[in-house]
Amino acid sequence: MNIEELKKILHSWIGEGYIEGELLVQPEWYVLWQPEEVEESNRDYQLSEYAPGFVTFGGNGAGELLVVNEQGEVFYLPAIGMAADAAIKIANSLQEFKGYMRQ
Repeated sequence: MNIEELKKILHSWIGEGYIEGELLVQPEWYVLWQPEEVEESNRDYQLSEYAPGFVTFGGNGAGELLVVNEQGEVFYLPAIGMAADAAIKIANSLQEFKGYMRQ
């Protein structure tokens, strides 16, 4: 997933009022990063080192990251003990994931 494309999607979602809320799938809550925070958050969490191929775009506020892979599939991933094989798939696409978000 191209990080610039992801930032545009986040900007659109946030503009629609999706910032934080209930999630109808695990991890049951979402908090989206602001588009201008995406690159810094990925550096801070060292995703390229611990979970290569994933980009974080949010979390659940309780130690799990929301991430997307290169194919656009959405997963959640524990921030502690982070590893690519610890990712749990929750949606086949960002559009499907959006359908699970509540405002």
